[in-house]
Amino acid sequence: MELERNNLTRDIESTFDILINELSKFDEVTLNKIPFEGSWTAGQTAEHIIICGSGIPDTKITEANRPYDEKVDAIKKLFLNFELKFETDPSIAPGPPPHAKEALLQKLTKIKEHLKTVADTTDLKALCEDMELPTFGYLIRYEWLRFILFHTQRHTHQIENIHAKIMEGPTPKNVG
Repeated sequence: MELERNNLTRDIESTFDILINELSKFDEVTLNKIPFEGSWTAGQTAEHIIICGSGIPDTKITEANRPYDEKVDAIKKLFLNFELKFETDPSIAPGPPPHAKEALLQKLTKIKEHLKTVADTTDLKALCEDMELPTFGYLIRYEWLRFILFHTQRHTHQIENIHAKIMEGPTPKNVG
């Protein structure tokens, strides 16, 4: 389990560093700009990541009767399939713009450190019974951490796309 713990901590660090780097590319204006109809802003996307990644529903835990990573591949396959679109539950939807870049970056850094502490210091094989993840049911703490990473990676990809769309300038006219 020590190898898994070390890999998990490394993946938390890497996933959040990439996210923070991508979000840092925005200024206050572009952070709050809607890239196309029906899209969130980069700030809203970051807020959604913060809402979903700020903790694990693990105040009530029990011993699991299955492998600690049994659902990881299925969660990964679902959340890293960028062809799929999901409807966001209103309870985890972000608020309207504007969002403050520095505040978002600080919260994401704090979440990164908290998740690393959880990965380094808690029983990763405990079944968390506070909340079920739709489609997957109750998750083991290790699976929750992996879910947060896949979810964060999914939305980091979305932030990259938002940035690319916003940075597209008007199509140059053909000057004969």
